[in-house]
Amino acid sequence: MPDEGVRMGGKELMLVKFKPLPTLQEEAVRFLKQSESTTEGDINFIVSPYRVCPLGAHVDHQGGPVLGMTIDAYTILAFEALSVPKVRLYSLNFPAVVEFDLNKIGPADMRDWGRYAKGAAKVLGSVKHLSYGFIGVVNGSLPSAGLSSSASVGLAYLFALGKINDLDFSADEFIRLDRRLENHYLGLQNGILDQATIINGRKDHLLYINTITAEIDSFKKPIDAGEFRIIVAHSGFTRDLTSSRFNTRVEECSKASKLLGEMAGIDSVNILSDIPEDQYHSYRNALPENLRRRADHFFSEVKCVNEGIRYWQEGDWANFGDLINESCKSSIENYESGSPPLNSLQEIFSKTEGVHGSRFSGGGYGGCVIGFVNPDFSDDDAQQIMDKYLNSFTEAKGLASIYNVNSEDGIRFL
Repeated sequence: MPDEGVRMGGKELMLVKFKPLPTLQEEAVRFLKQSESTTEGDINFIVSPYRVCPLGAHVDHQGGPVLGMTIDAYTILAFEALSVPKVRLYSLNFPAVVEFDLNKIGPADMRDWGRYAKGAAKVLGSVKHLSYGFIGVVNGSLPSAGLSSSASVGLAYLFALGKINDLDFSADEFIRLDRRLENHYLGLQNGILDQATIINGRKDHLLYINTITAEIDSFKKPIDAGEFRIIVAHSGFTRDLTSSRFNTRVEECSKASKLLGEMAGIDSVNILSDIPEDQYHSYRNALPENLRRRADHFFSEVKCVNEGIRYWQEGDWANFGDLINESCKSSIENYESGSPPLNSLQEIFSKTEGVHGSRFSGGGYGGCVIGFVNPDFSDDDAQQIMDKYLNSFTEAKGLASIYNVNSEDGIRFL
């Protein structure tokens, strides 16, 4: 929720920021003290930011490079360690309390908001016996909106259980653990974009992530470049990637890679990054149309990422924004993600003066559109976008929202 009230479709709209970190922290402490009689001196805190991905849509699961940036929207986990292997967990975003034994975790229930905590315990417990749990409360800026709140909260639980049980993991190990949580426990076939960005994020930096080697280069915003702003517009429609077309698209990409590998005589092909670009061009027309589109998206997006990091280093926000628009167009036409609300919201963004570029955030089946805009982008500009959007999607009134965000550092203990 924003720091100030926002009424969409009226003239009271202000382009606001998410609740500041101290407010999220204070809310969590107050709730935990009231619910559990916890003393403040016993409370630990983890702040795990959300992320945006300007370029690199839908390619991390195929080994393609991606660009990521952490932002000042967060998951905050306030917790008190227990001397027994149990967890009791509250949320300020979802109802009911979640309780479980660390050593007796069943299959994931996708209706259970506590599934990420259980998944974290499951994957950590497969590495080392967990002796200690916690009582905690989790508070999030905007869950299920396409800003990777899922990886944000999953990593928060992994960090908490690791600290309590004195487990010393490297950044790369935490990335692998959270990917196991999502891939194996929850059944979401994504790559490492979200985890790698949240763990390695740096304020005023853009990350270039090699999703095959997990190598990360961090590029500071050029000092002598002009300014830009990042706007996040929430469509008012949430999404659950495990029940969307996300996994279907991953399977189609894998099928496209295998067919290209067979035609090119390449052994051991599993993902599209296993295919040399010249072989893709030679055999793409022989693919079934849907698989050709998936391959087209992958190779065009890899090109956008590599061009985009050069424009970032040059401070060329106009060309950087053009690539963002190109990426979104390919996501719609070749990857066939999107939804009527998201498509409409992004189209309105793209036609608004002062917007360098915009695209879906996250899987692209609900959630948010992010925009890279001029520094003088105003409340009136935001009002114009939301008014036009809500004229077509009246059911989103009271649910849609628009925010100004800034880059932020990665996950950390407070």
